[in-house]
Amino acid sequence: MKKEVLNHLYKLVAPHRRRFLMVAFITLLSTGAGLVEPLIYREAINDIAGLFVKNANDAAKLDAGEEVETGSGTLETFLHQTIHGEPAPAKTTHEKKPHSTSEVAERTPGEAIHTLLYAVLLMLGVNVISYILWLYAENKKAQLDCDIEQEFIQGAFAHVLRLPLGFFGKRAPAAIAKQIDQSEQVSAIVGAFSQQILPEMISLTGIMAIMFYQNTTLAIIAVSLIPIYLLIAWCSSQKLETGLNTYYERWEDVSARISTALEGIKTVKLSGAENREVQEYKRISGAAYQNYVERTRLSNKFSFWEGILSHLATAMVLGCGGYLALIHKLTPGDVVMFVAYLDRLYSPIDELCSLWVNTQQHIASISRAFRLLENNTGEKSGKPLQIGNGRIEFKEVCFAYVEDHQVLKSMSMTFEPGKITAIVGGSGTGKTTAVDLLLKLYEPQQGEILIHGQSVSKMDASSLRSHIGMVAADGAIFRGTLAYNLRYKKPSASDAEVTKVVEQAGLKNLVARLPKGLQTQIGQNGMGLSVGERQRVQIARVLLSRPKILVLDEATANLDYNTEAEVRHAIHQLRDQCTIIIIAHRFSMVKDADHVYVLGEGGVMEQGTPEALITAGGWFAAFAHAVEEDDASDEIEEEEPAEEADEEETTT
Repeated sequence: MKKEVLNHLYKLVAPHRRRFLMVAFITLLSTGAGLVEPLIYREAINDIAGLFVKNANDAAKLDAGEEVETGSGTLETFLHQTIHGEPAPAKTTHEKKPHSTSEVAERTPGEAIHTLLYAVLLMLGVNVISYILWLYAENKKAQLDCDIEQEFIQGAFAHVLRLPLGFFGKRAPAAIAKQIDQSEQVSAIVGAFSQQILPEMISLTGIMAIMFYQNTTLAIIAVSLIPIYLLIAWCSSQKLETGLNTYYERWEDVSARISTALEGIKTVKLSGAENREVQEYKRISGAAYQNYVERTRLSNKFSFWEGILSHLATAMVLGCGGYLALIHKLTPGDVVMFVAYLDRLYSPIDELCSLWVNTQQHIASISRAFRLLENNTGEKSGKPLQIGNGRIEFKEVCFAYVEDHQVLKSMSMTFEPGKITAIVGGSGTGKTTAVDLLLKLYEPQQGEILIHGQSVSKMDASSLRSHIGMVAADGAIFRGTLAYNLRYKKPSASDAEVTKVVEQAGLKNLVARLPKGLQTQIGQNGMGLSVGERQRVQIARVLLSRPKILVLDEATANLDYNTEAEVRHAIHQLRDQCTIIIIAHRFSMVKDADHVYVLGEGGVMEQGTPEALITAGGWFAAFAHAVEEDDASDEIEEEEPAEEADEEETTT
C-alpha cells in the first residue's frame, strides 16, 4: 500500500517537479552553510589557546634568563593600549605558524583578537545567509504545498461527487469529508521530501566525512552508538505504525458524530437528547484520545532511549577528546569542533527517524483519501442527451437494491411530452426508485429506459440531469443567500426570472419578510425557514431552470392548499413545454393528470385517466376517496394554521 501511496504522491508532485527540486536545492545550500560553523569554532579557539601557549613560552624564557619579543604582553595590555591609543612597543619579526592536529601554535594578542573578530563576523555572515536561504525555501515550499494540496483536494472532491448515490448511503458525510481533506498530510509529506530527507541525508554524509577526515579515532567513537540508535528508531516506527488505520477511523467517527448532531440539531433538541449526544461523543472521542495518549507514551519511551544514546555519545567524545588534548594529540579547537559536529550528527539521524515515523502516519492517513480515488464505481461518461420532445419509456425494467428483493419487476411505463403523468401507490412500491433510475442515480439490472429514443444507460449523467428538474421532499437547501439557492440549477438566471418564479412558487411573502430579501443568508439545510418554505425554494429553483422534463416527488407535501394551488397553476403553465411526472399522496395533485400509473408488487397494477380509474373501482378509486376526504378535512381545519406555522418558523 505504501508503494501505491508514493506513486500517487509522485503523480501529484510531477507537474511541479522543477519547483520541488528548486526548494530542495535551496534548502541544501542553507544546510551546507551550517556545516562551516564548527570549523570556524576550531580556528577561533585554537588561536585563543595559542595566546596562552605564547604567554607560557615567554614566562619560561624569562625564567631561563632569555630575551622575550617586544609587544608580546598579555591580552589585557594589548586591549588597554588599543582602547587608549597608546603606541605599541616595537615588534620583532614574528612568523605566524599554522596549528597542527596535535599542537596549538603560538599567537600574539593581536593575532588572537583579529582571528576572533573574523570568526564572529564570518559566523554571523554564514548564519544570516543560511537563514535567508531557509526562509526563501520555506516561502517557496508554502506556495508549492498550497498548489499541490488544492489540486489534490479538488481532484478528490470532484471524484467523490461523481460516485454513485449508493456510495453515500454507507458513509457519514463528515467521515467522507475527513477522508477528502488531507491537506496537512500532503503538506507534511511533500515538505519532508523537499526540505528534510535529502538535506538531512547530505548533511549527515558531510558531517561524517569531515569527522573521519579530521580524526578517525574520535569519528569511530562518535558513530559507534549509531547502530543501536537506528535499531531503537526502527522498533519505534514498527510499533507506532501498528493500528494506524484504526486510529484514523476513530477520529473520522468523532467528526461524523459532531456533524450528525449539528445537522439534526432541531431533532436533538425536540428529543431532549443533548446530554445523550454529549455522552455518546464522550464515549467515541474517549477511545480516540486514549489511543492518542498511548501512542504518545510509546513514542516518548523510544525518544528517551534515543536521547540517552545521543548524550552518551557526546560524553564519550568529550572525554576521549579531552584526554587526547591533554596528551597533545588533539588541539582544544578540534575537541570543540567534534562536539559541535556530534550534535549535528545525531540531530539529522533523529530528524530522519522522527520523519520516518511521522511519514508512516501521514501515509496511513492519506492512503484513505487515495482509496476514494481508487474507487472506480464512479459514473461513466457517455453521449450527451439530445433532448427532443421529452418522451420517456420504461421497457421491462428490473431493479433491486439488494439481492433477492426486487423493487421493480419488468415494469413498463410511457410518459408523453406535453402531458402530466402521475405515479401513485403504497409505500415501498418503487415510485421514487423509478425516478432515480430515470435520473441515472442507479442503473437497472434489466430492461431499458429511453428518452426521445435514446438509452439512458448510454447517456452522460450530467447532460441527462441538466435537462431534468427534480423536486423531492428531502431536497437540500444550501448555506448561502436565498438568491444563490434559487439559482443553484441555473446560475445565469436574470433577476427578472428569479422574481417571476418567486411569485409562482408562493415565496413572495417570504422574500418581503426577510431583512435583506433575496440576499438574506440562509442557514445549513434551510435553518431559519419553515418546512413549507424550504419546499417552495426547491420548487422555485426547478421552475427557474425551465427543464424539458419536470419531476415532482411529494413536492407539495408540506405546503398549504393555497400555495399548492399556486404551484399547480405554475406547473400547468409549463405542461406544453415539458414532460411532467408527479409522485404524490395528495389526490389534489394528481386529479388533473392526463394519465396515472398505480404501482404495486413491483409493477404497474392500474393505469389510465383519473376518471377511468375511479370508475373502475380499483386501488386508485379507494385512494381518491380516502385522500379526498382527508384533504377536505385538512383544508377546512389546517389551512390557516399551516400558513401561520410557516411564518412563525421563519427567522428574519
